[in-house]
Amino acid sequence: MTDHTVITRFAPSPSGALHAGNLRTALFSLLLARHSKGKFVLRIEDSDSARLDRAAIDGIQADLRWLGLHWDEGPGEGVDPIHWRQSARSAVYARAAQTLLAQGDAYWCFCTAERLAALRSEQQAAGKPPRYDGCCRDLSSSEANQRHEHGESAVLRLRMPTSGTLAFDDLIRGTQSTAAEALGDPILQRADGSPAFLFANALDDAAMGVSHVLRGEDHLSNTPRQQVLLARLGYSAPAYGHVSLVVDADGAPLSKRSGAAGIASLREAGYRPEALVNYLARLGNPLAEESLLDLDGLAAVFDVARLSRSPARFDFAQLDHWQSQAMAALPPTTLLSYLQFSGVPENQRLALAELVQPNLHRADEIEAWAVRLFDPGLIAIADEKPLQTAGAAFFEQVDSVLNDSGDADWSVLRPLLESTTGQRGGAMMKPLRLALTGLAYGPALGEVIRLMPPAIRQARLQRAIAIAAAGGSA
Repeated sequence: MTDHTVITRFAPSPSGALHAGNLRTALFSLLLARHSKGKFVLRIEDSDSARLDRAAIDGIQADLRWLGLHWDEGPGEGVDPIHWRQSARSAVYARAAQTLLAQGDAYWCFCTAERLAALRSEQQAAGKPPRYDGCCRDLSSSEANQRHEHGESAVLRLRMPTSGTLAFDDLIRGTQSTAAEALGDPILQRADGSPAFLFANALDDAAMGVSHVLRGEDHLSNTPRQQVLLARLGYSAPAYGHVSLVVDADGAPLSKRSGAAGIASLREAGYRPEALVNYLARLGNPLAEESLLDLDGLAAVFDVARLSRSPARFDFAQLDHWQSQAMAALPPTTLLSYLQFSGVPENQRLALAELVQPNLHRADEIEAWAVRLFDPGLIAIADEKPLQTAGAAFFEQVDSVLNDSGDADWSVLRPLLESTTGQRGGAMMKPLRLALTGLAYGPALGEVIRLMPPAIRQARLQRAIAIAAAGGSA
């Protein structure tokens, strides 16, 4: 590894399941690393015990693996949690906190929750952004240390600059600058001794050699604070890029708290991982390539400078488009792993998969088509009116042609049916398709007729004759 190796990371908080918004951040981070032949790190930020969901730690890893987003460093068999889990790194944060205190770059703050709430309300009422007013900033270190040692509750705050401008070049948004006085002194360590997000997050990035951080735009205000923090500890800050938020149909940001659909629920709904990856890779990231790409293909064309600054709306219609692409690209043999219906002869299973694949939205739907084409039982008919309109004589003529023609090709069979029944186009196809499959849509009708066992085909035509003759269900 050289000093120029690109190292990115995904650092979720295990407070719930991954949703499309934070997953897209993980994907962009992985694509940036692969594009640069660098490394992608997974880190679990579980230092906030109040929000910890232990099951989510395993769930996050399972979701990433299912999507093919494999990390180069992070959780793994035999890997000490100190290398990827914040709750195992408390000693690291304690040492850094002591260093900052000793340098005078941090101080104990004894303000109560009630005082801070009143301060926030007062600032908001005055139309000012909430920020800490530095009440404890000028306490002498001897007084502050004595009060803390005697058990008075206190948080540790970073002593920020009070004048001037803090600026950085954002990988996506260009130069960003903030007046130092607008930032206040952020909390580094909570009263219980646990590290705050801003502290542990920045320190871990430095310790793990992270060179590039892609994260949501809601972290923009954290960046100058973390740059100051890292400089005080003698570290170089990574390059930051703040991606636009992913919003729902109403324009609200996707979040765990708002109940955004988790990746596990999308998986359970039958979405393919490659469909989700291809959709998210283009969400707020316009690509000229419109075909389905694997991760290497997406990484090859990834350019962080192209990422949009505007909110990206999660659209199920677009996800369904990529699901169709993924289903079309799926090897038919993979579909067969979802086929449990035993009525399909072994020598016709592959032909069934190839026939119905263009009509599948989910891989497990092959099971329903297998039943429609091979179950001797009489399946439900979605709409009987076209059968009644066609009439009993129509189905009698169809039955006769099919019995006489055997396994004739559709190019031969269709003209025979048209000349015998006197019907063409939809007037012939729709009632026949409904009679055989119960649906008004589906795979090529000629292939359906060829694949369906003659006895089943004939039984369904006989029922259609009865329905048409009786003017209703038979």
